[in-house]
Amino acid sequence: MDPILFPTRQSTITLQDITVDNWQHIVHLVVNKDQLTLVPPNVESLCEHQFFLPHSIVKAIYADSTPVGYLRVQQAQEACAPATVSATTISTDQISTLSGTYQMKCFMIDKACQGLGFGTKALIQLQGQLLALSTTPASLEDKAVTNSLTTTTIRVLTAPFATVHSDDSPEHFFASVGFIKDATGKEMVWASRP
Repeated sequence: MDPILFPTRQSTITLQDITVDNWQHIVHLVVNKDQLTLVPPNVESLCEHQFFLPHSIVKAIYADSTPVGYLRVQQAQEACAPATVSATTISTDQISTLSGTYQMKCFMIDKACQGLGFGTKALIQLQGQLLALSTTPASLEDKAVTNSLTTTTIRVLTAPFATVHSDDSPEHFFASVGFIKDATGKEMVWASRP
């Protein structure tokens, strides 16, 4: 039997698709007891992604070949200017496009792997991937809509953080990778221009 290699600070962090081969590993990852109110149960979050949320992006966080966490973001939709879409083919209540704004729905690192920098590296990769996604048109027809996106934004609701002692608040973590509180104090926001 091969020895089990536990991830270390030097492990390479990657974001990978959650598939039939790794989903069971992901649903068995757990956070510390004091963090349980900050993230939904993994299986609930994955089911919500699969069945209820279009434009949801979910990725497993791997340290080398070991799944150590996962993240899920929801891409927001916004109304298009009617001039950008032919009104003869689509009714005005159907006119919408994906924005460059994403709501963080879940972000977790297994309790055995916290404090090793994996979350920071994963979030930096997510920022880069979403920025690239927002600036790369899927087709020539999408080019005008995609090029109109000037900012990629990730939003994190801060209300759940109120249940955690301020020293243990995720606000410190998100601030370390460029998130700042918005004017209302209800969200932390990261924004980058392509």
